Amino acid sequence: VCSSDLDIDPDTQCVTARTVEQALTDRTRAVLPVLYGGRAVDLTSLTDTFAERGIAVLEDAAHAFGSHQSKQLVGATGVLTCFSFGPIKSLTCIEGGAIVPRTAEDAHQARRLRTLGIGQSQADRIRTTSYTVHSAGLRATMSAVHAAVGLIQLMRFPPTATARQDLWRAYATGLTDVPGAALVDVDIERSVPFNCVVRVTDRDRVFTTLRDLGIGVGVHYPPNHLQPAFRPWHRPLPATEASAGQILSLPFHLGLTADDVHHVTAVLDKVLHACAPSRQDRTR
Repeated sequence: VCSSDLDIDPDTQCVTARTVEQALTDRTRAVLPVLYGGRAVDLTSLTDTFAERGIAVLEDAAHAFGSHQSKQLVGATGVLTCFSFGPIKSLTCIEGGAIVPRTAEDAHQARRLRTLGIGQSQADRIRTTSYTVHSAGLRATMSAVHAAVGLIQLMRFPPTATARQDLWRAYATGLTDVPGAALVDVDIERSVPFNCVVRVTDRDRVFTTLRDLGIGVGVHYPPNHLQPAFRPWHRPLPATEASAGQILSLPFHLGLTADDVHHVTAVLDKVLHACAPSRQDRTR
């Protein structure tokens, strides 16, 4: 089935309970909501459906540490949740991430997978004369140095979260005077935003012009389903594909000041006016 009803909501870049429910088939075994920009995706209305059909939910919460839905933090909702603690995330360990498992068995399997299929930490292994490899695995443990960075970041996270929310709100205010830029909504009252994204027409031209003017814009992200690696599972996703040519990430880090935000939005406004098609072009 090819329908925008089975796709993302362009205003949030996230799936919804309705679009997920309509996309389920008899072959569905897992649902992987991406919490884009830090916005929590609430699928609790489908909890019974997932349980009856044996469907697992795995949250891609790489952007969403500290965000919440209702009164529950992302990661505390009973689904398997994956966080990223990369260098530009709201909470960073420089590199690394974390899995919040659903069950004790999931936790056991995750530990085994990350420790070469052994399931024991290095500290545990050196206390014995042997160990057993139970399955294939990865060397995916976080180093003590990275963990130490993360612990300090965690202690300082509340003011960091507030600062990121304040920065996003400053952009939202500034963009009210930029009619050519549609702000992607992260539900700021319940999110710690990872980025600030707008949708614009003629994105590639706007992107190039802004970069030439020294504004560090980016694109997050080209859609996975159009990548060669995923070609065997390709299916049209009209809303995703339309948004992919529009989304533009504005500079977003805690070193920015209110004056910086004003400068970015003012330059964006000028560039959008310059890149807009003329009235004659629009009527052709």
